[in-house]
Amino acid sequence: MKKNQEIENTTSFRYYLRLNETDNTRFLDLYERSGAKSKSDFIRHRIFQTPFRVISHDASAVDFYVRLTHINAQIRKIGMLYNQAVRSINVYHSVNTARVLLSKLEVYQENCIALLEESIRLTTEFNTKWLPK
Repeated sequence: MKKNQEIENTTSFRYYLRLNETDNTRFLDLYERSGAKSKSDFIRHRIFQTPFRVISHDASAVDFYVRLTHINAQIRKIGMLYNQAVRSINVYHSVNTARVLLSKLEVYQENCIALLEESIRLTTEFNTKWLPK
């Protein structure tokens, strides 16, 4: 019975790793400073006990980021032009001219609202698809 338990508790999976001279020197230095009993214990501890993040590159996330950045740039541009238009209407035009120009400005404001809604939709879509829950 003891022999079977010993066999079950022994490690049975082996992984191989190749290092160049620089990486090997760094590995040995870290191993010596760690005080681990063996290199296997050191590697196991580094993999399973030390927290680290795995970062993967996703082309669709980059595409989302580019689209969202473009939309945000358009929103900033429209906002600046909107402010400039309102200032110039107030300073240089009569009340009747101001009404006509402000009605045109309302169309641009609707476009800006559509862009904001698209930005919110894309952000929500990205959050549900890619961010961890």
